[in-house]
Amino acid sequence: AGEMLDNKYHWSAAAGFLVLFHACYSVIAYRNDLKIAGDEFEGVPFLVLIECAIGFGACAWGSVGFAGELVPIKAEPVELPPVTMEKSDDFMTFRHRGRALNPPGKLS
Repeated sequence: AGEMLDNKYHWSAAAGFLVLFHACYSVIAYRNDLKIAGDEFEGVPFLVLIECAIGFGACAWGSVGFAGELVPIKAEPVELPPVTMEKSDDFMTFRHRGRALNPPGKLS
């Protein structure tokens, strides 16, 4: 468990979840206060939206570090298909479900 929060990314993700949890709690408390005052709920306060954006940003930045170090993708040469498959007429089809989208007699 000690290794879990050694990384700054893990701390960021944990803090982001706490901020999002607090934003949820704030909305619930705000709605309860409106019910007590007898007012209608018309929307979330702007500060709660800012809090959600900060929490989302912290969670997104923290999730980058969970996978480990980013490494470049190595390109591998693409293999050509076998010659026998390329010239086979069995793989050519002209009657398929795409014809229903654009029937032959209809000009688009």
